[in-house]
Amino acid sequence: MPESRCLQGIWSSPWIFIFAASGSAVGLGNIWKFPYVLGQNGGGAFLLVYCLCLLLVGLPVLMAEVALGRTVRSNPIDTVNDLSERRIVHPAWVFVPWLAGITGFLILTFYSVIAGWSLAYLDRAVSGDFKDITQVGAASMFDNLLATPTEMLLWHSVFMGLVVLTVGQSVTRGLSAVVRILLPILVVMLLLLAFYSMTIGNMNEALNFMFRWSWQDITFEVVLSAVGLALFSLSVGMGAMFAYGAYMSKRMSIARACSIVVGVDLLVAILAGLVIFPLVFSFNIDVEAGPSLTFVSLPIIFGSLPGGQFFAGVFFLLLVVAALTSAISMLELFVAWLHEKFYIARLKAALLMGIAVWFVGIAVLLSFNHWDSKIVFGLNFFELLDEFTSLILLPVGAILLSVLVAWFIPHSMLQNEMITKQANHFQWWYKTLKYISIPAMIVITLAGWIGV
Repeated sequence: MPESRCLQGIWSSPWIFIFAASGSAVGLGNIWKFPYVLGQNGGGAFLLVYCLCLLLVGLPVLMAEVALGRTVRSNPIDTVNDLSERRIVHPAWVFVPWLAGITGFLILTFYSVIAGWSLAYLDRAVSGDFKDITQVGAASMFDNLLATPTEMLLWHSVFMGLVVLTVGQSVTRGLSAVVRILLPILVVMLLLLAFYSMTIGNMNEALNFMFRWSWQDITFEVVLSAVGLALFSLSVGMGAMFAYGAYMSKRMSIARACSIVVGVDLLVAILAGLVIFPLVFSFNIDVEAGPSLTFVSLPIIFGSLPGGQFFAGVFFLLLVVAALTSAISMLELFVAWLHEKFYIARLKAALLMGIAVWFVGIAVLLSFNHWDSKIVFGLNFFELLDEFTSLILLPVGAILLSVLVAWFIPHSMLQNEMITKQANHFQWWYKTLKYISIPAMIVITLAGWIGV
């Protein structure tokens, strides 16, 4: 099928796709979530299992999603519709891209609010508010932010505005231009911060914690957390890579490109750990502090360090950049569909979807203060969205998409998509997806549901 079949455009080079896909994968999950999940799950044992999950679950599913996106060169919804019209798959499978798009939409509603916290803390860091801050002062600063819906609304609006403006441009002028600049900046700043942190912090204890492990530390809970974070971190199951695959040239090797994306994702996560843990151990901060590790513990540390104001600003700028590169991919599926199906201009489509996300995000930010009431199962609105997407929609979407590719898309069609130039590599991917990735996701998902 000719390259022009894709109305959105084509990535100009393999590296632009790699930058875009890596930008989608690298987000708050790497810099905010990975360190505290690593801290809560014993360090080195979790990192080992996480690497295996990326290789045996994350990479095969990522390749499947990109390959499916490239089969028809259209948005995910019309791709499956096209395959059903050609009697390749049953029409009922169109439910999968709809599920993926809805998952990405719902995740973005609270992702944007948390990204807004990063903007708020970037403002505080630049203003010098962390200077000599105490434990009580840092906790109070975070609590005050959560208790002030007007400020959260401001930063939520600013962040969604940036997302809409980026996605509203063409693939070549918007997504490509942004990720080409932001991703290298993010990696370089992380490297500098990691060097700074290991120089002034407790490097030996941090390295021991992150890279030493024993068999008894590997529990089912660790495996469950690692698989969930691998899927969330790589942005699979929410249609982002599906959409990006449609813009991928037929000359690109999916295996090579996706392997680099997984490598970049892992590199950023490890660098984030090397930024945070030397400082945490140096200041005797609890590594199991959880989500507050970034927004409560780090301001205390930065406020006590020479040049802390500058490095705090750099760190929270990193969070904003990482969040932006991920968020633009979450909005892309429905924007591409509106543009191709109804010929709505990309900027208008992005604005329509962005406003919808923004409105739901208001309910999310209010759940931290005025609407902090339990709705269902003892959860408020934010907690309900978080649990519903991470435990149900995301894994189910990844499983269904993988099953569609592995069991229903013709073997010859997948080979024609040039998953890899090496036949043995293709067989490794195909068999791993069928017999390891899919069963592992099903077992882990069911175990999470029943609370094993």
